[in-house]
Amino acid sequence: MQSALIFIFVLGALVVIHEFGHFIVARMLGIRAEKFSIGFGPVLFAKKIDGTEFCVSLLPLGGFVKLAGESPDEAKGAPWEFQSKPLLHRVAVVLAGPLMNALLAYVLFFFIFLTGQPTLTARIGKVLPDMPAAKAGLLENDKVLSVNGVAVATWEEVLKEVRSDKETMILRVERGPDVLDVLVTPIKKETRNFSGKVVRTAFLGIAPANEIIKVKTPFLKAWGLAAERLWSLTAMIFVSIGLMITGALPFKESMTGPIGIFFMTQQAAQMGWAYLLYFMGSLSVSLFVLNLLPIPVLDGGHLLFMLIEKAKGSPLREIVRERMTQGGMVLLLGLMGFVILQDVSRFSIVDNLMKLFGGS
Repeated sequence: MQSALIFIFVLGALVVIHEFGHFIVARMLGIRAEKFSIGFGPVLFAKKIDGTEFCVSLLPLGGFVKLAGESPDEAKGAPWEFQSKPLLHRVAVVLAGPLMNALLAYVLFFFIFLTGQPTLTARIGKVLPDMPAAKAGLLENDKVLSVNGVAVATWEEVLKEVRSDKETMILRVERGPDVLDVLVTPIKKETRNFSGKVVRTAFLGIAPANEIIKVKTPFLKAWGLAAERLWSLTAMIFVSIGLMITGALPFKESMTGPIGIFFMTQQAAQMGWAYLLYFMGSLSVSLFVLNLLPIPVLDGGHLLFMLIEKAKGSPLREIVRERMTQGGMVLLLGLMGFVILQDVSRFSIVDNLMKLFGGS
């Protein structure tokens, strides 16, 4: 029950923040919002404030904003309608939703860096047999103090130095009361990075211990690191989408749906609030990117219609918009059905349900 409530809160908050972006920019530009709904389905509570009906609906997974004159067929030419506004104003309203998701992610990342990011220490938890580290004499529970003279305190720093492409490495480690210098000759392994490119990486054969510290970052540096994290995740998602389109990255291994998000939210919550907030930030970046895709129904689809309008000097015919929107809806529903089936298989949902009811 608790996991379900956390899942609803995370997903609901991300969508409500997104819709609030559309709402607040529309209001700033003089566009009336007829309805702001938290959730879908039957209305549980509603109150009209300043011309907008704010309501809470039965299904809490998301929400929507209904703007006056949002589609050309319902527009009457009133100055407060969406379709009556200049193109740049309409673009700003559409972009505001995804940008709010990006802003939320940035704030969450900044808060985590500022208050303390959970980070693995430089302590070795496992040494693989017959690998360079084992042959050099490194042992489990050794704490790495430096690599080639560069001081390290976290596992990320260890990996950064190990991957510096040196033929030999000197690891200074703390073993009980002793401090030792160990010479290691890494092997090179071919791996694929997130862009699908084959790279040769130094490999020692060690894994981190499950020892975590919180690393706090100074205020100004935290601002920069949050921006860097937002940029790197955004770039990675765009590249991954490109690779999926070309077939270089398997689609079924790269996408997840509500079921997968539920399980990942549950795991993040069990690990602690910092992990949950980081996962929430990463999910918000995903929503930011996916909503910019030029698929009708999504914000990117609305932007596509506006670009076509700008290019041809007039809006698309309503029948064309409807057909394109229907095609986008079919595509999204097909993708959603596919990822849900993949999640059912990946997380063994059917087997677990059979065990549950069999045990009952």
